[in-house]
Formats: sequence, structure tokens, C-alpha cells
Amino acid sequence: MSIKIFIIFIFSIFTNGCGVKPNSNQLNLVMPGDPKSLDPAYATDVRTGQLCALLYDNLVRFGKGSELLPGLATRWEISSDGLKYTFQLRDSVFFQNGKEFECANVIQSFERILDPNTNSHRKWLFKNVKGSSEFLSREVESVSGFSCENDNKFHIELNQSFAPFLGFLAMASASIIHETKTGEIIGTGPWKLKEWIHDGHILFDRNLNYFDGVPKLESLKIRILPEALPRTAEFVTGYLDIMEVPEAEFPLWANDPEWAPNIKYQEDLSIHYLGLNCSRPPFDNVLVRQAINYAIDVQRIIDKVKNGNATPASGPIPPGLIEPYPKLKYDFNPQLAKELLAKAGVENGLKIELWQSQSSELLNLTEAIQAQLEAVGVHVKIIRNDWNLFSQAVSEGVPDMYYRSWYADYPHAENFIAPLFESEVSQRRWTRYSNNEIDALIQKIQSTSDEEQQQKYIQQANSILIDDAPWVYLWHTRTAHISQPNLKGWSPSLMFNAEKYTGVTKE
Repeated sequence: MSIKIFIIFIFSIFTNGCGVKPNSNQLNLVMPGDPKSLDPAYATDVRTGQLCALLYDNLVRFGKGSELLPGLATRWEISSDGLKYTFQLRDSVFFQNGKEFECANVIQSFERILDPNTNSHRKWLFKNVKGSSEFLSREVESVSGFSCENDNKFHIELNQSFAPFLGFLAMASASIIHETKTGEIIGTGPWKLKEWIHDGHILFDRNLNYFDGVPKLESLKIRILPEALPRTAEFVTGYLDIMEVPEAEFPLWANDPEWAPNIKYQEDLSIHYLGLNCSRPPFDNVLVRQAINYAIDVQRIIDKVKNGNATPASGPIPPGLIEPYPKLKYDFNPQLAKELLAKAGVENGLKIELWQSQSSELLNLTEAIQAQLEAVGVHVKIIRNDWNLFSQAVSEGVPDMYYRSWYADYPHAENFIAPLFESEVSQRRWTRYSNNEIDALIQKIQSTSDEEQQQKYIQQANSILIDDAPWVYLWHTRTAHISQPNLKGWSPSLMFNAEKYTGVTKE
């Protein structure tokens, strides 16, 4: 089927209700659901992070790749012991309410994340800053490790060296804000919020005073469309300018000579996985966890369900962040899976629940996994819930097994180890996994600035996590985006909160 025939079909089902073509000076994007918030303090999901990039700026920012570039700071220095960071701040930068940006705003923004009254889940960004624990316990009214030498020079002092820290400052929750007396959160970013119709759309106007180049288009609109087919219908009829290509449709787009040149690919810093509840049977037994890994034909699912847009995973860390990338341990081997299950004493009719968020696109994946596990005697019941209920259930340790993904907050291998497998965090939020060796290696990775030595610790941690198998490591994805032929000045970024769309035009 050609894409044009496919389009005629879906357009007969899904049409835009207004019947009016969008403004030619407006950039039209899409999200599958509402963000959790537009407040950086609560930016724990990809959608909120993407929107924070439009509204706010950071001291440093991600470039198109993993590089860190000047943001509200023009340059920075790090002391030889890795404890003190000094930032030179920009002059003549203004918040969207006209108030001038100054050093005090940086302290206000960072202390707000730490403030218990804010109830941010990103307190860990600054837990290593000198005086943060005293501030959190309300013993003091300010964090001693944050200081302004003058209006243009800001200092951060850490308790101990922490190699990934600069990347923390480019994350959405480290955005610099001005909080008004009424509690309104204002940014310096290139786009100003005009309207948010929940489950409908989010509309922005450009900031004509933006310091880093006023957006070339007048406005930006993000449509909220949960399902893939309506998104496709809106794109092909010209109501969307950029769309992530749905996996099921990828061959149609990629093989269409008219549209294929407009597809742009991005290797993601991601890991898609099956989390296993290691705190109770059957997954408290490492043999069972390894058996599940051997029972799943990852490459076949990539080929048949994901249309080849992924790389089989060997551990949690994606290629590019670990060198060399380790060889695959869990090649598809159903016979070995059966033997390991027998050795673990659970070969006779093991029954488990596999949880997923309520998405028809994910169901194809989980049903493929279900069929492969059935072939080795593991009976799987798929449980689907909306994202909030699903996420809460995972945090509370309800599922035996769950399908989830993790995308890098910052481009460092540590981000695929510490937030996911550190004992205290994992026991509270993820797979209930605990390993003292991993905890010790995390400390070494975080405190070592020597990149060669750091990679040795990363390799050791990755090897343990492969052998211990708290997850079924599935794949690292490649995302395909398609844009309208008249759209210029856009290409996908490696980090999800890097894109500000200031240089995008329409011809």
C-alpha cells in the first residue's frame, strides 16, 4: 500500500474539525498526551522537559548532540579538585514579564527545587551542594554552596567531586525562573505561553525580547493527539509540521519516494526494558531472571514489530556512552531458558503479570513478548492502565513485570545506572533491586573525573547488571521524524529538552 492510498483511508476516518488551515507563520507540533506540568520543579517526564525548553533557559544547555553550550552563562570554570564551579552570567537578559535577569534568580531557582515546600522530585540535582542538607532540614534559610560574587558571577560549591554535575544544570528542572509574588513562574525562553487547553492544545507566542535570537515564526502550537492514526491524518493534510513516524507506518513512509527525503533519524540515548520485581518470587531468583532474558527473541521483535528501528541492548547503557559496547550475553535460546527455569524449580506453569501503560502501539510489543514466554512455559497476563496508574503501580512494587523505557536526562552513562539501580532508589521506585557492589561503583563513577578510570567503573557496573539481570534488556531505539517539505531550519536533537525551534521557517 502506498502512503497516498493509506492517507486517503485514514483521512476518511479522522479529519480536522475546524476546517481552517493553520497560520503559515505558526509552527504546529504534536504530543501524545498532556505534560504533567509547565513548572520546571516538576519536570520528571519527557513532555514537560520539552516544553520547559520553550519557556525557560538554563545556565548551560545541550546542543544538537551531547555537547554542553553556553546558555544564561557565557562561560564557566571548574576548580582542579572538582568542587567549585564559577559561571559568568549574561548581561541584558530579560524575563518575559520585563524583569531583568540577575544572579539572585539563579539562587532562587535552585533553592526552590530543594525547598521542601515545593515538593519537587528533583531535589537530588543539588543534594551534593554544600549546605543543601541543612537547608532541606530547615536548619538554615539559604544554601551556603550557592553564592553571587556580583551581578554577573555565580558560584556553586560541592561537598565532593561529582563528574556529571555540569550536565545536571542543563536539565529541565535546573531552568532559571522568576517567581512573582502571586506564585506565577516566568522564564526567559523564546516562547511565551498563551493558552493551554488540557487534552486539546498548548499555544505559545514568540518572545520578541529573546536574547539568543527571536523565533522566526510568530507562534507555536502543540496539538494533544493520543493515537497514531489521527496524528498521521493531521500531518498529511498539513495541520502538523513535524511528526514522529509511528512504528507501524514506518515502511510506508520510508518506501515512499515523495516523503522519504523528509524523514530525519536520531539514535536515542534510551533503554527499553522489562522491569522485574526482584523483591519477591519468582524474580528474587537470578536464574528465573536470566531465563526470561534468554526466552525473548529481541531481534525478531525489532524486525517484525519495530520495523528495524532499534538496536538490541546488552545491558542498560546505550552505545556512545560506554566504550566498547559489550557483546550480547542473552542471545535467544529458549532451550536454555527452560533449563534455567527447571534449575530454579519453577518450570511447571509459572504465571506472571506483565504491566504496560494503556497504548495500542505498546500492545503489539507486549503481545509478542507474551507469545515468546508462553513457548517456554511462562504464562503471561497483560495488564493495561493509564500512565498515571501504571507509574504509581510500578513505584509501589505492584507488577511482577512491566514494560518501560528510560531516556537520558543528561548524556552520561551514570544516568543509566544511579537513578535506576542504586539500592535505595530502586527499592523505592523501580525493580526492588539491591546490590552493594553496584552502590560502591556508582560512588566511584560519580567521584572520578579521570575519564579512562571512569569507563572502567562503568564497564564493571554494566557487567554486573547484565549478569544479575534485574531487567530484561530489550533495545535502544532510533526515532524517525518526518517534516513538511516547506519546513526549513529544523533537525532532531539528541536530548529531548534541547530544541527551542527559534531558527525554523516555512517557505
